[in-house]
Amino acid sequence: MRILKWLFGTILLFALIGALYQIVGLVLDRKEYPPPGQMVDVGGHRLHLYCVGNGSPTVVLEAAAPGWSLYWSLVQPEVAKVTRVCAYDRAGLGWSERGPLPRTGQRMARELHQLLTRAGISDPYILVGHSLGGFVARLYRQEHSHAVVGLVLVDAGHELEMRQTEFRAFANAGHAMLPVIRAMTILGIPRFLASFDTLPPLLVRQEEKVPEAIRPVLRAGWLRTGYVSTLADEGYALMETLEQVRHSGSLGDLPLVVVTATGPVWWPDMPGQVNPVKFRKMWLDLQQDLTKLSSNSRQVLAEQSSHFVQFDQPELIITAIRGLVDTARQKSTAKR
Repeated sequence: MRILKWLFGTILLFALIGALYQIVGLVLDRKEYPPPGQMVDVGGHRLHLYCVGNGSPTVVLEAAAPGWSLYWSLVQPEVAKVTRVCAYDRAGLGWSERGPLPRTGQRMARELHQLLTRAGISDPYILVGHSLGGFVARLYRQEHSHAVVGLVLVDAGHELEMRQTEFRAFANAGHAMLPVIRAMTILGIPRFLASFDTLPPLLVRQEEKVPEAIRPVLRAGWLRTGYVSTLADEGYALMETLEQVRHSGSLGDLPLVVVTATGPVWWPDMPGQVNPVKFRKMWLDLQQDLTKLSSNSRQVLAEQSSHFVQFDQPELIITAIRGLVDTARQKSTAKR
């Protein structure tokens, strides 16, 4: 019993030290890395919005499930050379505060509308959605079709993805790990490992692509206690999000660019239970199907990219956005 008590006491002591280490780290990160943009109240919680550049239409960047505004750090400055471009953090990610549940795509799209409205960012918009962000962009366009003049889907999700065996295996493996990672984060374990530059391959690959000054800010976002909880919340609501998107209808003749990652490695930490060959075929088929959303669409293949095209080949996204900006301006001029 003495040995057991000693072991329990030792474990508890280390857990308390780890939790304190995490809390102190969070406080220091908030002081060291304040939000670069503005914090906007969208009804009970605040979202972070960062806009640069001038001109119309405004480009709105919607990140993937594991990302936030910093994930567009290679794209946003280049787009800002031709028009105004806004990146933001969904609730619970980046600098944004946690939001109400469930975290469905429809809720996130409505929060985005509140954000743009209250910040005085007027339409027309070109929406750019990466992965899960593609769902949010499509749902936003469904409710505000008059405000959207173009859409770029960057390796975006498809409403039928969870009906595919390989994608279910991929998604379920990730969801199963989130409670473990969350517990580790509370105890400061990832923060401790990161202090020795020990990161998962997925994060290492992302970090090495961005400017050196941004890397510690990225780490601060990954190490937030609420970061993994938010990913879990969005994951738990995924089935409802897919159903909402499935009923969102077509895009008519809306200018649409589908950017598809076709590089040799789609996901650096692909779970072992997923067959990469079958997954690749499934994903490419779904991406091709997205082009059918609009009668005015085209597909761009990112042949050197993983799922995170904005890190691997940002120039493809920049070119696609600039093309839609030019198209929107030409149409606006023709109407005058």
